[in-house]
Amino acid sequence: MSLPRRDLALRVVSLLLAVGLWFVIAGRQTAERGLAVPVELRNVPRTLELTGGAPDSVEVRVRASPGLIDSLDPGRVLATIDLAGAQEGEKIVQLTPDQIRVPFGFKVVRITPSLLTLQLETMWQKAIPVAPRVIGRPAAGYELAEVVSEPAEVRIAGPTSRVQTLATAFTEPISIEGVSSTVQQSVGVGLGDPLLRLEGTSRV
Repeated sequence: MSLPRRDLALRVVSLLLAVGLWFVIAGRQTAERGLAVPVELRNVPRTLELTGGAPDSVEVRVRASPGLIDSLDPGRVLATIDLAGAQEGEKIVQLTPDQIRVPFGFKVVRITPSLLTLQLETMWQKAIPVAPRVIGRPAAGYELAEVVSEPAEVRIAGPTSRVQTLATAFTEPISIEGVSSTVQQSVGVGLGDPLLRLEGTSRV
């Protein structure tokens, strides 16, 4: 059974008034909440590497009605920095509320820190020798004759200044304690700089 047009119109108007009244009442009461928000870097040029201590997160304070604050999922809040067109060197970024992704109904009232200093450097690669780490002593009457790595070199990549200063890579410890014959092991390769990475093989 369909309602008369007049009754239908009255119900629609009543619903709109109720919704509007709810927003007015809810808008009078606000609450705030602070949370650690991850920082996402977008459009980083492929030829550049980030160096220095760029923060993984910032403190963001948001405001909304008490009901919304209680239901906030922190995973839905994100700070984004667009590095499209960035050049090598120091870049100072000011975070604004527009760069903080929040659900509908929330307002960003404070960001700490709001100024971030990023260091960008050209990416470089090179090959460096692997220095196996040998520990322990062989059995009586035996001595260590030779240590060989296969492959003898690994390729590393990262910021130019860091790549230039690293001379060798190292391996997981290889024990020869009490042995009386050749030892052969497959071991992982490590680098002494957390800003560098291996390109290709990670084991020798």
